[in-house]
Amino acid sequence: MIVHVICPGLLGPIEHGPGALPPTPALDRLLSRARSERTEPRDPLATLGGAFGLVAPPGDDLPSGPLCLLALGRPPEPGACWFHADPVHLRPDRDRLLLFAGPSLGVRADEAESLTDSFNAHFARDGLLLSAAAPSGWYLRVSQVPGLRTRPLHQVVGHPIDAHLPVGPDAKAWARWQNEAQMLFFSHPVNEARERLGRPVISGVWTWGGGLLPELTQGPDLTVADHPLALGLAGASGGRSLGLDGWSPSQGGPGDSVPVFWDRLWWPMLEGDTAAWSRALAALEILMGDLLQSLRSGGIQSLTMDDGEERRFTLSRGDLRRVWRRRGTLRDWISRRQSSPNAPD
Repeated sequence: MIVHVICPGLLGPIEHGPGALPPTPALDRLLSRARSERTEPRDPLATLGGAFGLVAPPGDDLPSGPLCLLALGRPPEPGACWFHADPVHLRPDRDRLLLFAGPSLGVRADEAESLTDSFNAHFARDGLLLSAAAPSGWYLRVSQVPGLRTRPLHQVVGHPIDAHLPVGPDAKAWARWQNEAQMLFFSHPVNEARERLGRPVISGVWTWGGGLLPELTQGPDLTVADHPLALGLAGASGGRSLGLDGWSPSQGGPGDSVPVFWDRLWWPMLEGDTAAWSRALAALEILMGDLLQSLRSGGIQSLTMDDGEERRFTLSRGDLRRVWRRRGTLRDWISRRQSSPNAPD
């Protein structure tokens, strides 16, 4: 079995003062003895898509939206173009707007229903349909595939939006209705109630990852993940899938290729939540101990740990015996990336 763990957020950036990191002997062993490779800069979701042979052409989005809907039990109708349209909070900061999103917004199901109903009534003539598949995970159907390149939400969280706005022939029309959506939400009763309670208002939606549901002719034997894109890719390619909590290294056949998308460090890293990041790291350490044991016993042929962005570590059974190899613990790699991100190994 060949196991490829894609773990965005593994190397931060995250603050880690003395005692901030839980003990990670298994991860330290892997990172110290593995063969390290610096890759071209990548996006974690594009790295995940690549494990299934899905690569977006230059200038196009990775069609994450329709694949995630497939995983959520809402397969897009043939020819339908779907985008992610996640609820966001925009916060003024001098002459710019910073974007915040994700679990910290705490969007309730009734709030999502009320806002999406208002959106759909307002934009019915534009052929737009907003659907809240989950309280904080919304999707937008458009009448035809637009000429547009978008930026994934995780690349924008905590940053000014101006440098990340959609580009392409249809960008002006897109900006017009996004501005209309912001004005619609500004005075909405949902936001008036949230503001009275001191909760962040839902300023609008961030659209990204649009396209048609792709036809995949290849894919891994087994996919281990909770993220809907990973599960959608597995479903579209006809492969099996298991959740992160429902898998152990014993659940794989000889010769199986098994990507594991461990995304539990990702949002805590994006939001700077060191405590949540450390708790997720402790859970990853347990899995890594099991994987190293399986590597020693021969159940796994090779083990790769990939941050999905710029660094990949590959370990074979023979590498475990190279006790003299000391390429750095997890703490060392995090510090190295944050202090000198472009320094050679």
